Amino acid sequence: MKLLVSIHDVMPETLARVEAIFDRLVDAEFTPVTLLIVPGTGWAADTLDRLRALLARGARPAGHGWTHHAPKISGLKHRLHSALISRNAAEHLSLDRPEIVALMRRNHRWFSEHDLEPPRLYVPPAWAMGPVARAELDRLPFQRYETLAGIYDSLNGRFHRLPMAGFEADTAFRQLVVGASNGLNRALARACRQPLRLGIHPDDFELRLAKGLERLLEAGGEVVDYDAPLSSAA
Repeated sequence: MKLLVSIHDVMPETLARVEAIFDRLVDAEFTPVTLLIVPGTGWAADTLDRLRALLARGARPAGHGWTHHAPKISGLKHRLHSALISRNAAEHLSLDRPEIVALMRRNHRWFSEHDLEPPRLYVPPAWAMGPVARAELDRLPFQRYETLAGIYDSLNGRFHRLPMAGFEADTAFRQLVVGASNGLNRALARACRQPLRLGIHPDDFELRLAKGLERLLEAGGEVVDYDAPLSSAA
């Protein structure tokens, strides 16, 4: 099975766990790994150096919001998303379109300002883009955008619907729902011969679906880069 592997929520407070997960993925030959980096979370010289070290070892950078925190939850869509998926993490859903666009531009600019490779991929927190049309994304400095349903490539205007597996389950309900979704999506990836997106969060090896994540690593697969050609376009 082909896999797209990412570590989410990379920020100073999670960096030690991210480094440990990255080492574990390297040992399991699950590379390349994309790091979803949150710029506005208090990066200092020492943590920036550690981030640069990960990138020097082959990790790929991706933009991931600004603070990864929604200052407010309003509207039916955001309330449902918060209850079922994101809690207070869907930062974009608390903003209007101009605010989201400004956040994404600021995110991209931060990398160059700190002597880091500018990312080509942007993933909104909790995979929730908010009210931004594809035509607007085409004018932003990223090339690809990952949401819950798949990946949009702004260079050719194609959206690729791709299955995804996640393991951030800290309650029995989330364990049941996310575990069932993972099984369905793994079967879909095999049946449709599509890459399976594997999104790992900093605490996943300590949460309720840790064994499922470990079994997936043991099963192996061919890890491909987020820049690789993708199938299933719409």
